[in-house]
Amino acid sequence: MKLIFSILAFYAFTICACSQEMTDIVNVRVQYQALYKHTEEQKEVFDDTNLLDIGKHLSRFYSQRFEQFLHQLDSVKSATSDPMSYLQFLGNRFGSTEGREYEVYKHIPKKGMLTYTDVLHNDFFFCYDESIPNFSWELIDGDTLIIGYPCHKAICQFRGRTWTAWYTLDLPFDNGPWKLGGLPGLILAAFESKNEFSFIATGIEQLHQKATLNFQPKRYERLTPVKFQRLLKDYWKDQWNTTNRLQGSGYSEPPKAQRSFNACLMDKYE
Repeated sequence: MKLIFSILAFYAFTICACSQEMTDIVNVRVQYQALYKHTEEQKEVFDDTNLLDIGKHLSRFYSQRFEQFLHQLDSVKSATSDPMSYLQFLGNRFGSTEGREYEVYKHIPKKGMLTYTDVLHNDFFFCYDESIPNFSWELIDGDTLIIGYPCHKAICQFRGRTWTAWYTLDLPFDNGPWKLGGLPGLILAAFESKNEFSFIATGIEQLHQKATLNFQPKRYERLTPVKFQRLLKDYWKDQWNTTNRLQGSGYSEPPKAQRSFNACLMDKYE
């Protein structure tokens, strides 16, 4: 009953992160193979397909699989007002490891800023914004070829992790996977030193205005980066009670089989 009430509440309202939608035309789409961990206890990395859409003014980095989930979610919501149908859809999705839920929009809400979005429990949408980071890259010797493009090597320390990036001067975009950027060309591969996160380009295409980049702020509740990461840590340590708290249903005893985990954070704010 508590969960059904939360579903009804979800239909009733959402909280805006900013006042209006922002749209751009996608000129270039880069596809990456992404490897990642949700928790420090996770022994093997998950495999995902991520896309970087680059427009004239904006860019968006996201999971192709999770994008499909969002389209299905919106279809279910528009097709029925029955909360049980919505609940069944989320139940079928629960526990899925297909696709990281976060997205990174650059130059949203304004130039020089980024908006990071994420989803907990498939049902609670959050975002925060911050200045696009300044990366202190060190350009070092090293060359390789990635999807036919000659690439050069760079390394940097960023919020608790050491990243190695491979960028190409043939694609003069100040961009890359996740929040990464700040090199004289597009980042086609990036590897984190603990082998918990990595990205490598597997394809690139010119879209010739066949796709749009659209940010919908009304979907998300806005937090600060610190508050979001605290919530993420709480969720993995105690999914049962954190979810109940998000639903507004109060405390209840978790299942005896529930395990506690430590969130594997890509960057740390505290």
